[in-house]
Amino acid sequence: MFKNKNTFLLLILFFGLHLFLLMNLKFTAWPEMLLWPYLMIHNLLPYKDVAIVHTPHLIVHLAIFYKIFGVGTVQLKIYTWFFIAITDLIVFWVVNKLFNKRVALISILAFMFWQLFFDGNGLWFDLMLVPIAILMFLLVEKKKYFLSGIFWVIMFFTKQTAVWFLIPIAYEMLRNKNARQTNILNFIYGTITTSLIFLIGIWLWGVFPNFYNWAINFGIFVLPKSQGQIQLPDIKNLTVSLFPFLVFIPLILKTRGKNVNLLIWAIAGVMGAYPRFEYFHFQPALPFLAIATALTLEILDKKTHWFKLFIIFYIFGSIYLFANFFMRNWGEGVRFNEADVTDVVNYVKSNSKPGDKIFVMNWWDNIYPLTNTFPATDPWVPQLSWYQELPGIQDEEVKNIASSKPKLILLQDYTETGLSSYIPQKVYSYVLANYKLKEKIDGIEILVPKK
Repeated sequence: MFKNKNTFLLLILFFGLHLFLLMNLKFTAWPEMLLWPYLMIHNLLPYKDVAIVHTPHLIVHLAIFYKIFGVGTVQLKIYTWFFIAITDLIVFWVVNKLFNKRVALISILAFMFWQLFFDGNGLWFDLMLVPIAILMFLLVEKKKYFLSGIFWVIMFFTKQTAVWFLIPIAYEMLRNKNARQTNILNFIYGTITTSLIFLIGIWLWGVFPNFYNWAINFGIFVLPKSQGQIQLPDIKNLTVSLFPFLVFIPLILKTRGKNVNLLIWAIAGVMGAYPRFEYFHFQPALPFLAIATALTLEILDKKTHWFKLFIIFYIFGSIYLFANFFMRNWGEGVRFNEADVTDVVNYVKSNSKPGDKIFVMNWWDNIYPLTNTFPATDPWVPQLSWYQELPGIQDEEVKNIASSKPKLILLQDYTETGLSSYIPQKVYSYVLANYKLKEKIDGIEILVPKK
């Protein structure tokens, strides 16, 4: 892959630029990416002691990393940026293997561009799907369906939205009429074999019923339909998010549908943005968007006037979008670790001991790992309506708080609208009856026991 010295130097330049931008643009340290692995390495079991609606692959990886290097925002950044660098390399390798070096170089540049734009500077499950998706694309193109089945299961146990990738896989399998049955059977064998390994591991872990309850039953069949979970984009966000994918139009028209399979893979990657629309959910689609961009530029010629005009429009539109993104996010630090978070963390550290139990209400749950404290409730359940209104959840939490008697409760005032407007009434009533306000730190109420 690196036989050509100029190619190697270009890749080093691209990777260096990507890392430089990642280090200087806003980083999102999702609280769950600190909390869940932190609780796991302190012997709390996922699904049993921690309510998690995602499949476990990423969390287990992250827990192992934190076990070795410690838990913190710096460690999370290092893990995320290293993972992104590996993903860059995989994207280049796959495209070079399927097409050629020029297409691969353009693809990796386009991928880095859109990876940043679609809020990729932060670890979430969708980000981990990216290298799996592009490797699965390679295997399907090479008609290695047994291995494709293995990778699909790995993807599913990373995030359940992997089900959407069954569509492009099925499309490719069914196109080949002569080997259709063999392809399907090989894929099924790969999925069954790998699924059994994962499921046996979860069973031996002792959390199989809890895993089924949270990640399968609740995560797939209940959560997407829950009130407040559906968040659709406005016209502006929808237009901005779909603009980059316009590049498929000239590509498919110019090649007379030859690359429609790329569009199907991209659509599968985008489907994770429903029902809760966020830019970072587009991450799994970006390798296919990048390849489409490179192939479109590859077939650019001087004879087709409309084609040239479209490319000019597309390039300038993309530059405009990225320039706006760049100005909004340059030097913005770390989301969920702003000055108010730091102030509260310092206060909790000064007024508690490592291992103490506290309770955070209506605020960021990264407070626990950042202060080396633990939730007063077991199991820990997110304070969102679709969790808290499940039968028995609040009753168990009140029982836990009464038993563990946390010395500190952190409470952010409830708002009139949005996710922070939901009040778990039973828990809130118990806290008000048994705790009093001591002081406020950056707007966060510090509550202590009344007696």
